[in-house]
Amino acid sequence: MMITTALATLLLAQLNDAPAGPLPTGTWINTEKPISWESRKGKVTLVHFWTFACSNCKANLPAYNNFAKEFEKRGVMVIGIHTPELEFEKDEANVRKAVEKQKITYPVAIDAKGEIWNAWKQQVWPTIYVIDKKGTVRGGWIGELEYGKGGGNAFIRKLVERCLAEKS
Repeated sequence: MMITTALATLLLAQLNDAPAGPLPTGTWINTEKPISWESRKGKVTLVHFWTFACSNCKANLPAYNNFAKEFEKRGVMVIGIHTPELEFEKDEANVRKAVEKQKITYPVAIDAKGEIWNAWKQQVWPTIYVIDKKGTVRGGWIGELEYGKGGGNAFIRKLVERCLAEKS
């Protein structure tokens, strides 16, 4: 686990100040049409990768819901990208049930084949990225936001505030 976390941290560092990866164009939940980077231009966006059978992912979902509510009026959007690890997590109906059960109200994209996961060079669930108004990855958090000494909630909030304060 430590090797995986170390590699994931290295990859996260490499993505900082790089353009955000692509967003799925296929199936989305909680939105009428797929979200695109073009539609998010000039706005801060949080993108998190998760899968519904992951206990660490479930631990972060309340925080992601809070971020969505807290920053919505300031144009910030949280986007969940559900990339399955196990076969039953690939079933769209199961993903929809999990979104409803977890009371997720922000847009969730289904990345059943892992194409977006691979494009973002993902290694670990859960991971959240903060994308600035120009579409650049400004940082993120790997794993549970408040595991151990935590600090992930405060870190993400500070990063969002910094991005909001910047000019487009």
